[in-house]
Amino acid sequence: MINARLPVALSAVAAAGACIAASVLTWLSLPDDAGGTTSVSGWGTVGGGSQIAGQNINDAMDGHATFRPGLLPLLIGAFALLAALGIALVVRGRKPHRIPAAVLVLCGLAALTWGIVRILRPDPIGLLEPGAGSAGAGPWLTAGSGVVLLAVAVVVLLGLLDPPPPARGIPSAR
Repeated sequence: MINARLPVALSAVAAAGACIAASVLTWLSLPDDAGGTTSVSGWGTVGGGSQIAGQNINDAMDGHATFRPGLLPLLIGAFALLAALGIALVVRGRKPHRIPAAVLVLCGLAALTWGIVRILRPDPIGLLEPGAGSAGAGPWLTAGSGVVLLAVAVVVLLGLLDPPPPARGIPSAR
């Protein structure tokens, strides 16, 4: 089933890319004093109507804590991208995609777990009062890409991309 290998690999590449893109999206969204919304990216960049908009929240915390939830999705996406490329490019062997699928399982579980943790607790450093902030798009996209990575891994591990076994039948006359 070589025809199915490329769409499955492209799905994994897209999920890995989404995981990488999620690292720069909004991870924490909170109301500001003017009735607007302040957003904090996965690397700590503050945007919106806040007084510190355009700065990095990590600089404002002056070394007391750090807010970089986008680092883990970036690493997960990079490893998942390598595994997806392994699925797309390797076609030799009886079961050629088992190791990349195992990497996708680990990446998918990590992305799904990290996304859910950050959706449920968007402010891990405790700057805000409970319930004051909400999760932005970053954790949701990370969790969603984790689900896609797990789905691709299941397809591979079920053997749906394995080459067909050699036909057994009447031996050829030589």
